[in-house]
Amino acid sequence: MKVLVSNIMMLNDQDRFDAILRDRGITPIWPEVNQFMDEAQCLEFAGEVDGWLAGDDQITETVLKAFLPRLKVISKWGTGIDSIDLKTAKDLGVPICNSPGAFRDAVSEYAIGLLLAATRRLARTDRMIRQGEWPKGRFPGMTGKTMGVIGYGAIGQGVGQRARGLGMEVIANDPFMAETLDVAPDGAALVTFEALLEQADVICLCCNQSAENYHLINADTLARARDGVILCNVARGGLVDEAALIAALKSGKVAAAALDVFEVEPLPTDHPLLGFENVAVSSHNANSTVQAIEYVHENTLNNLWKHLEV
Repeated sequence: MKVLVSNIMMLNDQDRFDAILRDRGITPIWPEVNQFMDEAQCLEFAGEVDGWLAGDDQITETVLKAFLPRLKVISKWGTGIDSIDLKTAKDLGVPICNSPGAFRDAVSEYAIGLLLAATRRLARTDRMIRQGEWPKGRFPGMTGKTMGVIGYGAIGQGVGQRARGLGMEVIANDPFMAETLDVAPDGAALVTFEALLEQADVICLCCNQSAENYHLINADTLARARDGVILCNVARGGLVDEAALIAALKSGKVAAAALDVFEVEPLPTDHPLLGFENVAVSSHNANSTVQAIEYVHENTLNNLWKHLEV
């Protein structure tokens, strides 16, 4: 029995997981991966594996059909499964497993940290002090502002909880939740996307990326947002049109940006976003607490064992 291991987290700890898989009688296949495998690289392993410990790989209809009839399960490391053609997987009877809700606390606390880094210039102040300076900048705080969260699942609600701890009002946009509710389970008002743009001082993206919401934050939506809006993205890079964000940062329409994800990753060293002092950047790593990662490791493997019956 063979399993393809293409998620970065297990690849970075290959010796450990190689031993775990072999102890179960499984032969792991370890590809060379730069963040994720595109369709062409996925197809290199078609027909060779019984299971797949996947990352953000482009698992398209073509890929799924090519891996059958041998493939029995795709156990995705993490929560997001937007890179997988779920309809085709369902039609073909390929189980797709993930770890929903696993990163609620890890990502939501990181979002707040990034926001403070962007607005209060925490990292820059640290660097300046190390260089012998003693800056006394004055920057906006979060208290009394309105936090608008787009995507109010586990992570979004975690952001809402922490924003309230800073003295913020919380509103949320979640079309799926709004189908049955007027108010979120934690009491946050559910509003339309348009209303959120009009009311939010801070916009935090916590939603999945889909064909429908690609470049959700663009020149038009930023123009309709409040002047001096602050943007935080801990979801997916494709939700933000980076060219539009750069223009809005230059004009002052966007007062600060806190970004863990980007349209191209790793972020190029000459990327224009790196030229702004009011932009805090991170390496698509908001989920990286020891507790959360170990839980997802275990759950991802358990999903695999269950479907391979090993």
